[in-house]
Amino acid sequence: MRLAIRNLRVSKGGTFNFACSSTLADARVSDTGVEINNMKKLLLILILAIFSVNVSAQITQCTGLKTTTLPLAGDYGSFGQFNVTRQTIANPDPAAPAPISVFIPDNATVQNKVPVVFFAHGFGGTSYQFYETLMRQLASNGYIVVFSPYTANLFATHTVRYNQLWNGFATAVQQNTAIMDTTKIGFAGHSYGAGATPDMARRGLAQGWGANGLFLFVMAAWYNWGTNLNQIPASAKMIVQVYWDDETNQHLISQNDIWDKLPQITEKKWQVIRRSQTYCSLNAGHSVPVTDGLGQTAAATDGYDAWGVWRRLHALSDYTFSGNQTARGIAFGADANMGKWRGTFSVRRIAPLESTDAPVVNSQSSPSFLWNQKCNYASGSPCP
Repeated sequence: MRLAIRNLRVSKGGTFNFACSSTLADARVSDTGVEINNMKKLLLILILAIFSVNVSAQITQCTGLKTTTLPLAGDYGSFGQFNVTRQTIANPDPAAPAPISVFIPDNATVQNKVPVVFFAHGFGGTSYQFYETLMRQLASNGYIVVFSPYTANLFATHTVRYNQLWNGFATAVQQNTAIMDTTKIGFAGHSYGAGATPDMARRGLAQGWGANGLFLFVMAAWYNWGTNLNQIPASAKMIVQVYWDDETNQHLISQNDIWDKLPQITEKKWQVIRRSQTYCSLNAGHSVPVTDGLGQTAAATDGYDAWGVWRRLHALSDYTFSGNQTARGIAFGADANMGKWRGTFSVRRIAPLESTDAPVVNSQSSPSFLWNQKCNYASGSPCP
């Protein structure tokens, strides 16, 4: 199925307006067929999975970094000292929607191999530009970051998408073995990509990667279709983040399909980011990790990116790969600082990061995708 979405816009009230057209081409549908209702809801993934806005917000969304203080130069969450170039690699799967992108800091050389972080995007977010600032911030601090796009074709199975994601990661490693230290690896993902993160980690371990450090950084996860997750060692580090007003994925998905399926990991934290506001609002919806909406969404780079996402991911990388204890405290939220507002409200701190040893979920929300509906979207994968 070829799906084209035209004229996608977000109104001031947060409503999506779009027109779409589709054509069937060489589509193979199982004997059981695809229910119309499920197809409609799967289509919503394209619109909501990363392009979500908080429709309840009554205050204008903060749309830049200058509304809040930022981590100081040299601190976790700030841009680092290394220049970053983006390498593009032809995708090994012709059905994949875009080339592989590899963000390489200039300290990565044959004489100085550096750790690698593999990033899995939200469904439909096939352009690296949606997360480019996040990936460049991390790479500028001395880590190679790999972005592997997978198809948004609604007839593709989860197996096909997971294989595309993995094959992109593996191809990037093959092309850059000389400068990558694959004994130190991390996997970060958002939404659909977050659900895939444990299986990507398992596959990496099967290749002998991660012997000297492995972490998972999971953001607002969709359903997890991975297998044999017991192969992920207890020594792995993990952070699971949820955003309190997530209008796309129910928090119970992150709890039941990520947190509870990796009980062997002993060093892990559940983190919650809630909405904060003064003259503008730092929203805590599904799109928090998205740094550029590309004109299709209200997603923006703001203080929650720098303090909530970049700072924790940066620190988790340093702690996992070097053992730095200061980094550990920042990554796991012992240091819960999220900065302060600037201007008239400069004495007011932003709501701190909530970091706990057990899941805290919003039971009052009404997101699009619910935990108890997982099997409706199995697409041939075993469920439960």
